[in-house]
Amino acid sequence: MLVGHPTLRTPAGEDVLSPGDIVCFPTGPEGAHKLTNATDGPVRVLMLSTMTNPDIAIYPDSDKVGVYFPDWSNLLFRRSSAVDYYDGER
Repeated sequence: MLVGHPTLRTPAGEDVLSPGDIVCFPTGPEGAHKLTNATDGPVRVLMLSTMTNPDIAIYPDSDKVGVYFPDWSNLLFRRSSAVDYYDGER
């Protein structure tokens, strides 16, 4: 955390972060997280990642799936738009 006091939500609950706090998230559902600025002041966060391969994220609040590729477009989908594996295949 660089500036401000955002609320961090994880599977373990909510915590308010302060400048200087460092938080690490494992991959998978146990690493799910969301930062929210519920204050009137600004929040500045520095995020780093060790991911070098494509990544998939699930957003349960909005029922979306995100697919992230290095050096390519990031894609977001609503889960309700899912198609069968063979849809469009010959």
